[in-house]
Amino acid sequence: MNTRFASTIAIILMAVCASVQARHPQELRIFQDGWPRAFFFRSCEGPPSRRDFDYDLWSADYGRLMGIMGKCLDEEVLGRMKNNPAVFSRFKNEKPEQVVLLHLNGNSRDPRFQASNFFPGHWVYRMPAEIKGDIPAESGETTIKVDDARLFRVQAGRYATSNDDIALFKLKADGTYDWHYCEEVQLISVDTKANTIRVRRGQYGTRPLAFKAGESRAVAHQVEGPWGKNNNILWYYNLSDLCPRDREGKTAADRFIDDIARWFGPDGCLCAFDGLEFDVLFNVTHGDTNGDGIMDDGVIDGVNHYGIGVVEFLRKLRERMGHEFIIMGDGALGLGGMRSQRGWGYLNGIESEGWPNHSDWEVHDWSGGLNRHNFWKVNAHPPVFNYINHKYTEHIPGGPPGARGRPRVGFNIHRLVFAAGCFTDSAICYSFPPPRDPDGKFGVWDELRCGVENKLGWLGMPTGPAVHLATQSPDIIKSKPLGRLITGNVKLKPTADGLRMVPKKRAGKGFNFSIREIPTAGPDLTVAVVMKAEPMLGYPKTYARFVQLEASSGANLMAGGDPEVGMCIRKRGETLLQRKSGAFFQRKRLTIGGEQRNAFFVHPPYEGGKGYVYWAKDVLVGNNSVLKYSIGMGAKSPKRSDGVWFSVHASEITDGKPGAFKKLNETRWKKHKWLAQTIDLSPYGGKMVRLKFVADCGPQNNATTDHVYWSEILIIPKRADPDSLTVPERFMTWAGPQYFASSFYYRHIKSKTIDLTYHIEGWEPVTIKSMTVHNKPDAMYRIYEKGIVLANPGLEPYTFDLSRIAPGCTYRRLKATAKQDTKTNSGEDVGRTISLEPRDGLFLLKTN
Repeated sequence: MNTRFASTIAIILMAVCASVQARHPQELRIFQDGWPRAFFFRSCEGPPSRRDFDYDLWSADYGRLMGIMGKCLDEEVLGRMKNNPAVFSRFKNEKPEQVVLLHLNGNSRDPRFQASNFFPGHWVYRMPAEIKGDIPAESGETTIKVDDARLFRVQAGRYATSNDDIALFKLKADGTYDWHYCEEVQLISVDTKANTIRVRRGQYGTRPLAFKAGESRAVAHQVEGPWGKNNNILWYYNLSDLCPRDREGKTAADRFIDDIARWFGPDGCLCAFDGLEFDVLFNVTHGDTNGDGIMDDGVIDGVNHYGIGVVEFLRKLRERMGHEFIIMGDGALGLGGMRSQRGWGYLNGIESEGWPNHSDWEVHDWSGGLNRHNFWKVNAHPPVFNYINHKYTEHIPGGPPGARGRPRVGFNIHRLVFAAGCFTDSAICYSFPPPRDPDGKFGVWDELRCGVENKLGWLGMPTGPAVHLATQSPDIIKSKPLGRLITGNVKLKPTADGLRMVPKKRAGKGFNFSIREIPTAGPDLTVAVVMKAEPMLGYPKTYARFVQLEASSGANLMAGGDPEVGMCIRKRGETLLQRKSGAFFQRKRLTIGGEQRNAFFVHPPYEGGKGYVYWAKDVLVGNNSVLKYSIGMGAKSPKRSDGVWFSVHASEITDGKPGAFKKLNETRWKKHKWLAQTIDLSPYGGKMVRLKFVADCGPQNNATTDHVYWSEILIIPKRADPDSLTVPERFMTWAGPQYFASSFYYRHIKSKTIDLTYHIEGWEPVTIKSMTVHNKPDAMYRIYEKGIVLANPGLEPYTFDLSRIAPGCTYRRLKATAKQDTKTNSGEDVGRTISLEPRDGLFLLKTN
């Protein structure tokens, strides 16, 4: 940055803030113009830090869409606060019609950044280690004796370069941490044989304190990142509604809100901004949130208090900042959004970081992506502002830790994503840009500006909603009432506005039900559902529930929510999973023998006793069925493990209660290979059965490296041809207190019949108003004042009849800029019909 500009930063910021008027988001161009609506993402945040920065060139480059978003604080990326607040504020002052937004980490922050108002109870922690030797109050470095040094990490983090930050606590009489007697230290090294850690004392504004053996704990902070090789690891906020309060009675959420109000207030460095977007604001956490040393993950007595706390944080933030302040958050984290915040009614909308997500450039989750954005469209705080951050990333094979790059993606996929944005009224920004424009400016996708005509909002306003053409074909389940088709652990009650369902028995984290043996005709199946769900007990009324609809030619025991999980230490009986035992259960995607699969990853207990881990699911077994599954072990297991005893047990369920278990199969296995297993379930045909899957360390009680994987766990017809089986696929939607229309598209149907199974979060009632099933691909279109958008998410070409879709209208293709898709966007007129290749979208300009 040149010296003259650097010397005027403070003056510019003061002048801009002095001229700031009340925020009126409805007056911003991104809420007024036609579609597509687009703004620049974080590519705009880096240049102001460069020594040769030229504001006029930067403004001319990034002023060509409807706004900008970037980092302007140092909570995650160092150096962004030096110049960006003034640069972005000046941009806003000169272009008041454009939206200017902060990109802010909602999960965590660098503890070096303005964290002095937070106290130790405001962070999330990992498993504690008991301090086994007295620690003096001394500066410098100290070696600390602990009961288990394996709990601490060096050379960790995204780039395998970060060491743990550790809090030292004195215990109170009740065994919980004394939040007001804490010292922060930085880990230097770990000696697992001696059970010692060496630390740097008195860090992050704390002073060295004395700690007594047996009465103190060393606890690592739960962290993420670093996001960038030159940045630091970040501490997770404790946003639980049960978060400990400091001496002023404030929680971490309260302190975070105070910071935001200060940054965006009249005297704040971001006073000119229109609002913010919370990056990675989770609905869940991993660690100890109440200081009792137990990894509760924010769930206390079966209730997700962390998720509730995030909603309460957003409610208070909205109340503090007012209705005109734009607030958005990530909405597609984990399993299609299950890990994302659920701040409906408080946020203006969501970001999809990658659509449907950043690793799905095959657009497999087409339906989940549409459902997420459509649900937010009708449940967000007005004015609604959902957007797609168009990006895809992949691990670089053979690259260093944390290295990711962009995959090769065709123009067709880019268009398909932009079409989805238009169908869901979502704006577009992008981290996956086209080539630079001929004049050297940052590239802008042709579909966002009508190619060479360079017009924003060129489609105008939509004349109606997006249309799913499949729903205009015959409904293949229409012949019978829905209530006669549904099977499973549910009670059905017809009501005036739909079919109400509740589980007969509460088990696990939710319930499921199925419609079985639906006839198919080809590889495509589209399902349309209108449903609602009552809020879960103990949760806010706005807290919608996660729903998945699965298609398969048999029951998939890995689908839906997590199964019931427990463990057993010899001679003590079965209990819930206890983290201190070393036992665990988690979902994982991994590759063994060149085959990448989803798996349940478990480990038997090894601390305080040996035994087994089990997981169990209740399932309605079809007649003449078999259970198929695969078992595998970790890469280190063949040399270090003496093998694991895998066994499967079955129990008939009568009146909602399982009976005695019968062992159906047992196999010892230690190889780093998949081993397929088959069990005949004919004796259980037509019955509700609890299947229990056990991984036991074996009769020698040796649990060393017992890394256990269960995969591809299916119940299928006994004589089914493996090549004619429909691999289970499931897509998500949300269900709230008001009816919502969802769609589900499956494009890999192989069997002559399929089962559709709903997996519902929670046990409270759900009501289905309508459900239709169609043997057609989910081809879609939407008509605008000045054009039309088409999409074919299927795996075969699809022909659109424009004369029927838009009678009396004529269209032509866009005229592409030189470095983009000149073949598809040729500027030519199109006829009465037009064919789209697989997984492609098309934007056409109206000519009459």
